[in-house]
Amino acid sequence: LLQGVRIPTLGSFDVVPTQTQVGDETVTIKRPVFRLARNLGGVHNLMDNKDNLPGNKVLEPLKYAKVAVDASVSRRKVEGCILGTTSLLSHCLGKG
Repeated sequence: LLQGVRIPTLGSFDVVPTQTQVGDETVTIKRPVFRLARNLGGVHNLMDNKDNLPGNKVLEPLKYAKVAVDASVSRRKVEGCILGTTSLLSHCLGKG
């Protein structure tokens, strides 16, 4: 993952550099992070962890057409799958 990506109504995926101690050395690793979309978190009264992603980083919106081409499906199918995933996640969060 070279560039963070934002999926409307679901959230954002990115990597954040994190320093960790390995023996006598400090190394920087790229830690994957996910931040739930505000609207989805707000509906379910979930706390926002602002420490996960740098606030000044601009994330690319998901390129539905590219995903469709790479997966050999229609753009409509991609959008439907993402909407279905978001709906299922929201339902699961609502159930606890």
